[in-house]
Amino acid sequence: MSGYVESIKNLLKYAKISEDAMIVYTALIGLRPRSLGDISNLTGLDPLTLEKALKELIVAKLAREFPGNPPMYEALPPYSLIKLQIDELTTAVTEFERGLTADVRESTNAISESIKEMINNMSKSLENLVISIASAIETSLMNVLYESVLKTLGSVFNKVLEDFKTIVSKELHTLKSSTVSNLGSSIGTYSRDLATHMELLAQELATKTRELLEKRVKQKIEEILDLFNLTKASIDALIIKGFEKEFRPEYDVRIAKGLDIIKGHVGDLIKRAENFIVLAAPTYDYVPVELIQKISPKVRIQIVAEAFPAHQRIIEELKSRGPTVQLRTMKNVRVFGVVMDLKEAVLAAIPETIVDPHSIIGIVTNDETWVAFIQSELLHLFAGASKV
Repeated sequence: MSGYVESIKNLLKYAKISEDAMIVYTALIGLRPRSLGDISNLTGLDPLTLEKALKELIVAKLAREFPGNPPMYEALPPYSLIKLQIDELTTAVTEFERGLTADVRESTNAISESIKEMINNMSKSLENLVISIASAIETSLMNVLYESVLKTLGSVFNKVLEDFKTIVSKELHTLKSSTVSNLGSSIGTYSRDLATHMELLAQELATKTRELLEKRVKQKIEEILDLFNLTKASIDALIIKGFEKEFRPEYDVRIAKGLDIIKGHVGDLIKRAENFIVLAAPTYDYVPVELIQKISPKVRIQIVAEAFPAHQRIIEELKSRGPTVQLRTMKNVRVFGVVMDLKEAVLAAIPETIVDPHSIIGIVTNDETWVAFIQSELLHLFAGASKV
């Protein structure tokens, strides 16, 4: 049942209520209207804290009060909270769609700009390279020819040299044009190869970007599915816990004869306790310590019985459960009974001297009126007893 409680608490976070209010709500859902005293027994909260928590729930439209003496309180279905949770899911999906569109657009633009910038830079570099190579070729050839001719012909052929220089210049110009043309053709081929390579790189980059986006989409979808599962768990918890209201059992009052039979009924109620136990007995050796030690430490236990020195071990074992156990001692407790969670009760009158244990008669009941009456009597005994 704790799993359902946690699912409902996850839903209650949308109401922004206190932890005490959550405790009260999870205790009340599926139950018929309960009084302040009943709710205190169910939750273990003191009356002041309980009243504050109930006011929170009423303001949040999660509970309502039925005027009367005493006033009764009932938990209401948290339909508004379910709507808020669904609204959050819708908002998450919408924001994800917008964010994804923006991410795709931004990634595509970045890829396009990067490729354009890279091609422009490479084109400029290639143009500068062509011009630089052509100039270098022209200069180198001129220098080589000048030096070779000047050394061979000397000053005698100055006139011829001048004519030769003119011819060489024309030839070099032709050579330069041819070289630049061939170089340009080579660079054009290289540029086409480069463009093909860049296209492949762009495709690879686009593929990696798509894979990255798919990964992000998958992660976000998983987060959204988690939110849907949380909503589903909350609704399942409400269905299981019940707003069809608690089942109204068949009430009965049965007779139990024999002390061992009565002790068996007492033990059965103790084993099934979920919230609290009130137990009264003639002496502490009537108390089923082993059964009490096995139930949840959250169950509150109030015991009143006459304590003798021989019961010290029993008392110490009971105290070892911590502050959820309250022990009292009183003389002449002539009853043996227990009330469990304000749902069921066992009560028997115990004579001062037991001659025939099989003749002891008690009642076992789940009737609300009987249970409330027996609890009030046992609590009256407890209130008038001394602390152990």
